[in-house]
Amino acid sequence: MSIILISILAAAVLFVIYVLSSREERDITDRFAPHGKVEGYYSGGPERRRSERFDAELDVKYSVLRSSPANLRTNSKNISQTGIAMLLYEILPRNSLVDMEISLPGRKDSVKMKGRVAWCEDRSGPERLDGNGKRTFVAGVEFVEPDAKHKNELVSYLKSRPASL
Repeated sequence: MSIILISILAAAVLFVIYVLSSREERDITDRFAPHGKVEGYYSGGPERRRSERFDAELDVKYSVLRSSPANLRTNSKNISQTGIAMLLYEILPRNSLVDMEISLPGRKDSVKMKGRVAWCEDRSGPERLDGNGKRTFVAGVEFVEPDAKHKNELVSYLKSRPASL
């Protein structure tokens, strides 16, 4: 009788450990999964973006507010009036705030923008590693609280380019 009770108690303890560990694993997976590939499938329906995207490899200085060294350098992949996709060597946490200085061709001063990380994911295929074998990521950053002067400079630059995406 006591062996049966001990067996039942041991099974219950193992079940609780299993439930707690699988919940923790799900939380970790949700936090670091490449959300752009997991959350939805684009069926080719109407365009969901709020503004046109333009292929543009622009120099960008950025810093994640309150967590990283200032003025890390990168390039953009594409840009629009409402956001930018940046190539990175680090994962930026979703919803983190970023200060950016975007260099526009033909302009002396860079455009200063603040942004919120909407998504960040691994790059795939041959783009996964750079020429030096370093792992790369791409992050979509939505512009927040744009300064009117800098936003107008960005819009002026974008209007001078043909839409590409």
